[in-house]
Amino acid sequence: MKSSDTIMQSAGEAYGYAKSYIEQQIEYTKLDLAERISIAISTAVSTVVVALLFLMVLGFLSLAGGFFLAQRLGSPGKAFLIVSGIYALIAILALLFRRALITNPVLSRIIKIFFE
Repeated sequence: MKSSDTIMQSAGEAYGYAKSYIEQQIEYTKLDLAERISIAISTAVSTVVVALLFLMVLGFLSLAGGFFLAQRLGSPGKAFLIVSGIYALIAILALLFRRALITNPVLSRIIKIFFE
């Protein structure tokens, strides 16, 4: 009887250790996932803030360029049409090369954050 009691006690201890290990692994996974999500969100927020600031600067530079061209050309309409044409050309190029310029770098960054 003593050996069966010892076996049962050892099995109970092993079960307790296994249960504790699994619970700790679940907690670790939760913390790891929370950290990765936090990094991804903070990266996205900081990217949006920097992009908005860049767009503000770009807007003012566009206005300055438009007014400069208006003085040179003598026609504000033509000047701002040229500035708009430049942006249209940039938009078409970005659309044509969107995979290399936008999709691949974003995917690489996200994969790096989650699988680092």
